[in-house]
Amino acid sequence: MTTDELITREEIRDVLYRYCRAVDRGDRELLKSVYHADATDNHGTFRGSGMEFADHIVDAMDEVNHVGQHHITNILMEIEGDAAAVESYFLAFHPWFSSSAGGQHNFVGGRYLDRFERRLGRWRIAQREVVIDWSRAEIPGNDMPRQQEFTRGGRRRDDFSATWFNWL
Repeated sequence: MTTDELITREEIRDVLYRYCRAVDRGDRELLKSVYHADATDNHGTFRGSGMEFADHIVDAMDEVNHVGQHHITNILMEIEGDAAAVESYFLAFHPWFSSSAGGQHNFVGGRYLDRFERRLGRWRIAQREVVIDWSRAEIPGNDMPRQQEFTRGGRRRDDFSATWFNWL
C-alpha cells in the first residue's frame, strides 16, 4: 500500500466521521460538505440529492428534540484513481417521539454503500445507498443511574462540543 493510498483512505474515513457528527449534532453545513453538489442519496424513506437529504434530516431530527448517535464500524474500500467504492457498517441510535411513549430511541444496524469521487482534490460522496440489515423499533428502559451528573449532549450550539475545538 502506498502513502498516497493511506492518505486517501484517511480522507474518506474522515468524510464518514464528519457525516455522523453532522447528523447527530444537527450541523447542516457540515452535512452538506460531505456530498458533492450533484450527489444522490437513497435513505429508504428519502430519495433525492445529498443537499436535500441534509436539509431533510436536520429538520426531522430537530422536530424530535432528542439526540441520536451514528457509529461507523467496518469500512471496506476499493480505490481506483479518483473514484472509490466504499462499504461502511453502521450502528445508529435514532430518536423518535410518540405521544404515548414520549421520547424513545430505535436501534438500527446497516451499511452505507457509497461511491466516493475526488474532485478538485477533495473526496466526497457522489452516490449513497443505505442498506438496513436489522432494526429494533425501540430500546426500552430507564436512563442509567446518576446519568444526570454528566454533561448532556445537544444539537448545534446546545452541545458542549460546539466550542470545544476553538481553543486550538
